[in-house]
Amino acid sequence: MRHLALALVGSIAPTAMALADSTQATCILSRDHSTVPSERGTCRFSQSQGNVNVRFNSWAFRFPSDEQGVTYQRSHSPAGISFRREGQYTLQVLWQQSRNVIPKPKYWASHNIFLGRWQGQSTAGRAVLDVLSVEPNRVRWGNKANGICDSDYSVKTLPSVPGGHDPDQLVPSRKPTERGYAITRLTLKPKPCSTGAAVIQLALPLDHSDHLKVVTYGADGTTIGHYGMVYRLP
Repeated sequence: MRHLALALVGSIAPTAMALADSTQATCILSRDHSTVPSERGTCRFSQSQGNVNVRFNSWAFRFPSDEQGVTYQRSHSPAGISFRREGQYTLQVLWQQSRNVIPKPKYWASHNIFLGRWQGQSTAGRAVLDVLSVEPNRVRWGNKANGICDSDYSVKTLPSVPGGHDPDQLVPSRKPTERGYAITRLTLKPKPCSTGAAVIQLALPLDHSDHLKVVTYGADGTTIGHYGMVYRLP
């Protein structure tokens, strides 16, 4: 039966687990077109630069970032992450209850101008930010060259400041203006990401613009990245 199950799940193979961004979770493995019951139990989730490894019972799953959308589909929810290989299996990774919910402002999940997917600019032919994804309980951004962050977060909303710039990082307008920004800071939880970023600041002009200005900070408050304009994706 174990050999049959191995054939069904296909590209599952033993591997050494990466130590970066590793956490304990609950996994549910469901095989397609099989009478083998689903397996549920404790697993170890590890992610490094977007590449995911999951150790579950005798299985060692690999989900390379450059194969997402090609050999497997990945989806997120506040409860965890789901990985699906069509015709083979679905693996659900559910966060432990202690990581499930970090309190956010009451409006955050329903009336939030920052939620969605944003596309970064390119410099010298290389994406600086790639796609920034802000979900009610996850934020993800980065690329292979500079590292990928994927984390829950807490929220701090800063007051809107007129005059064309936010309080501490963005370049003021050359001409006087009453333009203001809605500004929020997301502190990554439970720890900074592997790139050293601990806080991501998002500033959105209050004139129906379709772009953010993004700054990231280390745990000591120093600037890690200043990304400029990031445009909303459909």
